[in-house]
Amino acid sequence: MNCRPIVAILGALLSGILTGRACAEEATLRPWPAYQVILWVSGKSVEKPERVPLFLQRAGEMGVTAGMVTGEGDPAAYLKAGLPYYVENIVRTGLYLKFRSPVTDWSGFINGWMENREDAAALVRPYCLEDEAWLEQSKKEVVRAATKHREHQPLLYDLRDELSVTTSANPFDYDFSPKSLEGFRAWLKEQYSTLEKLNDQWDSDFATWEDVRPFTTDQIKARMVTGERMPKSPPDWSALKRVKLDLPITAQQQVVNWNFSPWCDFRTYMDSVLARTLHTLRQSAREVDAATPVGIEGTQMPHAFGGYDLWKLSQSLDWVEPYDVANAREIFGSFMPGKPVVCTLFEKDTNHAMRRLWHLLLEGDKGCIIWWSEDCVDMSKPDAPLTDKGKALAPTLKEMTSPLAKLFLGAEKEYDPIAIHYSQASIQVAWLIESTADGRTWPRRFSSHEGKHNRHARVRNGWVKRLQDQGYSPRFLSTEQIENGALESGGYRMFVMPQSYAITDKEALAIYRWRDSQPDDHWRLVASNPTGSFDGHGRHTGPRQHLLPYLSRTVGQSGSQFKRGEEPGYGSPYDMASYPANRLGEMTAEERESMPDLANTSVGIDPPPIRVAPDDCVRIHRYKLGNNARLVAFERNIDYHMSEDLAQAGGNETLEKPIQTQALLAEPAHVYDLRTGKYLGNTSSIIVDLDPWKPSLYALLKEKLPDGVDVVEALGGRK
Repeated sequence: MNCRPIVAILGALLSGILTGRACAEEATLRPWPAYQVILWVSGKSVEKPERVPLFLQRAGEMGVTAGMVTGEGDPAAYLKAGLPYYVENIVRTGLYLKFRSPVTDWSGFINGWMENREDAAALVRPYCLEDEAWLEQSKKEVVRAATKHREHQPLLYDLRDELSVTTSANPFDYDFSPKSLEGFRAWLKEQYSTLEKLNDQWDSDFATWEDVRPFTTDQIKARMVTGERMPKSPPDWSALKRVKLDLPITAQQQVVNWNFSPWCDFRTYMDSVLARTLHTLRQSAREVDAATPVGIEGTQMPHAFGGYDLWKLSQSLDWVEPYDVANAREIFGSFMPGKPVVCTLFEKDTNHAMRRLWHLLLEGDKGCIIWWSEDCVDMSKPDAPLTDKGKALAPTLKEMTSPLAKLFLGAEKEYDPIAIHYSQASIQVAWLIESTADGRTWPRRFSSHEGKHNRHARVRNGWVKRLQDQGYSPRFLSTEQIENGALESGGYRMFVMPQSYAITDKEALAIYRWRDSQPDDHWRLVASNPTGSFDGHGRHTGPRQHLLPYLSRTVGQSGSQFKRGEEPGYGSPYDMASYPANRLGEMTAEERESMPDLANTSVGIDPPPIRVAPDDCVRIHRYKLGNNARLVAFERNIDYHMSEDLAQAGGNETLEKPIQTQALLAEPAHVYDLRTGKYLGNTSSIIVDLDPWKPSLYALLKEKLPDGVDVVEALGGRK
């Protein structure tokens, strides 16, 4: 597709909506009604109109509360049955290259390109996201769908499922189309103002703005080997595999080698382009229907490719259905508080479905999408019975809409004053460093590989799991939030930087201000080294004592804990990338001793108000319910991870056994078991018999209820 200029709209959007500021066209969205069990409905299931009522009856027997149509679909059957529905896959082409594109066979496309890496035409995305004609056509599709469905008040508008700048989060150097490069240069002028400043940041020698081009991945890898300012030849792949980041000595001696700015800036720009495109399409829907949430399905892990800067995406969406890979659910939950998050359920048995749906409801999910109708209702038989899968899911789906589940859905989740750094710049730098080991095969480092083997993601998950095992509920903060003072305004007392290779100057100063604003012994910074060695554009900066002296030193393999008034660091030799796996097995005494104790009161952070033994691997969810009640849920702290075939990955068998654990309360309370309704007394501890497949649920009250009162009803969990 030919790309024509639409650069004029870039400036305001990229500097405004993508930094998290509210857009001018703010909508008043319809309140989310209740937990929704949505069935993804195939055309085959409803191809015979006279049998649709029977199909919907069977779906209702399974626990389904809502249906689905495509943008052009007819919702008449749902309307007649009194069922809500959502509108899926409104934008037919361009956002999703697995269909209707010349690269539907992505693996074959990559194999062909690897045999001819000089093919510049291959770097032009089949649909340029900045092509005016494509964008106008997509906007028309959105407006047409919103116009058709607005009077029926659909639950959601889904722009596209599994969208990506590439495919999934697979690495490739899209988009080198003329229009994309033109937009990139306009963006660079906003970043650097002059060509001289650009060349200084990039260590490049462009003579004019028209000459400026981003480095391809092969080019930046060639620079890593040779240190050339403007590499012309392919990398020495064998030499690349031997490249190691040796901080601070080697990186300071090889300044150009470790300047990734010509590559990182383009990745940042393409992230912004996808987020801007979604914002534009959302605004098109809002012009017609300002009440229905607009979002996307099937999002990928945080990544350097595909457009998966989760912060930027979150600022362009009203709702999201994320694939839970590499903490994506926790990250989106942090960035989209109060907005609907739903999941797609692929499980086929009661236990696994019960475990995951309860877990996600406790995280704040507002519903689920069941995949798919043909697996659940057998329309080939005259009476259209539920399949084995449909029967197996029914108990779980009905529990998700029960008064007990509603009680938790309506409560306010409690978080601890702990922030985890979300740095897209660090994700980019980490990918470049990690992928040196792949040599020339880096394009085959597909999402399926990254989800399991990306070390940066495993370090992040290690810190998340360690905090959760110790009873804490942390949140993620993005670079932009930190730059805007969120560490101070949010009252945070601990800041975790999981392999935060890159921090911007504004971030560093904001962290410094936060540290200076904290009372002595009531703050803590935990960093997985190396930290802050690169700037926000991916350029190695060396020590930055003038900005943040506590981040200028590399201490330990994976963890450093900093406290004002001390020597800059305490080194922890424990490798946090290994923690998610090691916690499920037998650890040596040495490993346990070296593991960071984040609840150690001697360094200032308060222990959580409810605790269990960290070795039990139990997740604690806490909620406020008015002024006199707290809800608590205990579940096995599963390492959820969706694989490329859309099934939950294994590895959690250790946690699939019943256990008994003791929960210690900071203050005594009148405790009720919400599943049985039993009063357990006024106590400061709870003996929890924990089923591996569903959470144990309790209410902690300031006053005892009258005898005979149903605790769930009393707390407001009625339908």
